[in-house]
Amino acid sequence: MPAPPAITLGFTVFRPETAPFAARAMENHDLIVLEEPHTPGFEEMLAGELPVDEYLMLTDFEFPEYATAQCRTLQALHARGAAVLQVHPWMDELAGIHEFFAAGNGPGDIPTGGRPWAVYIREREWSAKLLAFYAAAGKKDFDGILEAVNDFAMADAAKISDMDRDRAAALADILPAQGRAYVECGAIHHDMVGLMIRVLGHGRVRTVHLMEEACLARHGRRRLIPPGDLLTFRHLLGAPRDRAVESLLAARAVVYNRLMEKDESFESDSPYPHMDAEAVVLQIVDGLSMEQCRDLFGRIQHIGVRESLDLALGKKN
Repeated sequence: MPAPPAITLGFTVFRPETAPFAARAMENHDLIVLEEPHTPGFEEMLAGELPVDEYLMLTDFEFPEYATAQCRTLQALHARGAAVLQVHPWMDELAGIHEFFAAGNGPGDIPTGGRPWAVYIREREWSAKLLAFYAAAGKKDFDGILEAVNDFAMADAAKISDMDRDRAAALADILPAQGRAYVECGAIHHDMVGLMIRVLGHGRVRTVHLMEEACLARHGRRRLIPPGDLLTFRHLLGAPRDRAVESLLAARAVVYNRLMEKDESFESDSPYPHMDAEAVVLQIVDGLSMEQCRDLFGRIQHIGVRESLDLALGKKN
């Protein structure tokens, strides 16, 4: 009989509604590998020696509600004998660079040619493109905004590619020869599929999109992909450059960003508030032309999400 898959790649979005699906997907695995850097108090939290809320206070988690639910799941899995590791070498290296700077050193003190220098340069390029986007976003030059969005998407794709190669190499060193491992992956990190197949061979890697079942039932799709992610995927996959396609995706992305709820929790009657809200927003933006994006963005650029969404849905003139 063929060997069972050695690892499950669980692709997730870090929202509270996804946490139960992640908990279910992690079951029956001997090793759980999180997509996060090493954090203080992690081992003590897993063992129940440090309360979850105190552990979360030690690190500034971007999604604290999701992190709280995940910690509870990890404690239960750990108590049943599963090993749990944090593996994100890129972010560990970046944290080391920040500590290096906090100690009074500067960029010129980083030895060139090594891993810290490579991470620093990539992060510097990425940050510059992000700041350029923020600067452009507050102006009325819509074409300039789209150029900044596409420039950032290219920088983001380059950084993601480097991060995934680093993480795949680290995983190759720690994955057990026996047993089953669950590897957490953010939704944009789909390069991990090919990278892990190269490490383990065909037939040993299983992929799971955590909310696929609910998304299929409610929206007829395995997962919802925002236009900004589609733009980044084009650059990640090395698609031929097409200015018209890239500009339209960028235009839809900036409208999407004005319409999509940013808060981790918000008032909703849905059991899956973010997913259903995203489906509504994608239904709007996926049908917009360039000129429709330009017009709608001009009307919602400086108003809140709820008001912008009402306007886009035609609830307001």
